[in-house]
Amino acid sequence: MRLTLLAIFFTISFSQSAWSAPVECTDRPECWPEGSAMNTGLTLRDKQIKAQKAVEKEHDELVNIVASATSADGTDRTDGRLVAALKAQQTTWSKYKVDECELVGTLTGAGGSWPSTYATKCEANLTEQRLVRIRSATKCIQKIQKDKRLYEQSSCLEQLAPLVNGR
Repeated sequence: MRLTLLAIFFTISFSQSAWSAPVECTDRPECWPEGSAMNTGLTLRDKQIKAQKAVEKEHDELVNIVASATSADGTDRTDGRLVAALKAQQTTWSKYKVDECELVGTLTGAGGSWPSTYATKCEANLTEQRLVRIRSATKCIQKIQKDKRLYEQSSCLEQLAPLVNGR
């Protein structure tokens, strides 16, 4: 009987300590005080990830539209070089965004987690800008008659190279 009571006591004690053990929370914005670098950074990270998924989806759609261009006589005249350039530029842009924003975050001179937070804010902003440009290019191409797209889509795609074109 005494052994049974002791076993019950240890079971209850162990169960209560397991229930009251703090759960570590570090990977979500609500784990940190509002306005802190971690809360802000994690909130921006979530925004940036959502925007990046949209960029990837919209860019794939743009590439498919460009790849399906036909000439006026209806023959497939896909410009493989243009399709490859669009894909390569997107890959390079993604790397550029991360590197550019790491520099931006570091140049703030902030302490603690703030440089990473500023870098994440920069990434979110650049991703949103890229999404706007991709959507705009897609809409522009879709307005062109299908039999004229092959030759007229270039002006729509120029906005994806804003540094060269001064846009």
